[in-house]
Amino acid sequence: MGRYDPLTAYLRAAADRGQATVELGFDQIEEIIGSSLPASSDQRQWWANSSHSQALAWRAAGFQVERVYLDRQRVRFARGTRGGSYADRGRIAPSPVPHSTAPPLLDRQPVGTAVDVRVRLRWLDAGTITLDPGGKPTFGGLDEAPGLYRMTLTAAADDIRPQVYIGETDSLRRRLSGNYRNPGAGQQTSLRINALLREHLAAGGRVDLALATTATLWLDGVERPLDLTRKAGRLLAENAALVLAQITDDADIVNLG
Repeated sequence: MGRYDPLTAYLRAAADRGQATVELGFDQIEEIIGSSLPASSDQRQWWANSSHSQALAWRAAGFQVERVYLDRQRVRFARGTRGGSYADRGRIAPSPVPHSTAPPLLDRQPVGTAVDVRVRLRWLDAGTITLDPGGKPTFGGLDEAPGLYRMTLTAAADDIRPQVYIGETDSLRRRLSGNYRNPGAGQQTSLRINALLREHLAAGGRVDLALATTATLWLDGVERPLDLTRKAGRLLAENAALVLAQITDDADIVNLG
């Protein structure tokens, strides 16, 4: 029996009960597997949906790590089969998803006009993110402009899938060179991204940055600029980019995991 096989069994039992998510403390996982977690479990990369033995355990049960809270020593698993190396994507058979019969939808009549919207944006290369001598992320020259940003994290090892984080902001310079470089104590997302970048780069990984400061909207077949000075416009473009990333499945999406 492998060290993490009891975790596989635990998660499979949760799936059989119809649970879509399972949240556990690190101490609870230690009780399940009957031994202590390694010291490296304090690093976010240890919880990546990769091809390492611990990740194979939860992936074999049909789960992936949705979010890890290093400060609280907790992790949330969710049903799904993303992650791992390109070679083993088809080797792990996920546990069958419990079948449930959804109630029929109520018969409703359409009202108003249909929503027919298309978004297009072009990512522009903004170089690589590095660590300065003090260990802080540096982002190079950035404009004080609204837009979207995409950070692609590539590990030093070839068998680990890339990760991608896509976000939007009303000020690229403030968000990246400000919040992500020097996060405030109450900025939970900025603290999380700062820690992710520092850990990844310190381990020899690479982070490529791309920006988009313009986008095009097709509304009912009519082309017009998408106003990225407005939050709704940026969210529309951001979510379109996230949906595309999900469909292409070239990397694990940090926003969703």
